[in-house]
Amino acid sequence: MLWYMFNMSSASSSRPTGWRILGFGKHPEIAAAVQEKLRSLGFQATTFVLTNDEAGDARLGSELKQAGYDGVAIGGYINGQDAVNFPATEETTAWFNRVLNIIHANAPRTKIILVRGPEDVVPAIERVLGKSRP
Repeated sequence: MLWYMFNMSSASSSRPTGWRILGFGKHPEIAAAVQEKLRSLGFQATTFVLTNDEAGDARLGSELKQAGYDGVAIGGYINGQDAVNFPATEETTAWFNRVLNIIHANAPRTKIILVRGPEDVVPAIERVLGKSRP
């Protein structure tokens, strides 16, 4: 299931707010919908499409250096957590390993958030960061 298919109107005051989140995945329509959703819930969210090449690696490093993010949300296509729609391949596994090392090198204190799909983005943030920013 693509991220843009999730319910965009489920904002709730019980949802976490304030976290500074960098999110990325492979699909532009999903990235845009997720950013809109997270911002509507009070997150300081920046999302983008990550490419599996040197330009993508450079962009990720640059984004990580621009701000102190609380968490980095990695979409299911890249992280291999959406085995039904996007099963991991040798190529995506190598990409995911590279992404993790770029995050570690540029933002070693930032928490890694593995997102299974669009409906999982807020629960994934809650699993890793909690329901509210301290």
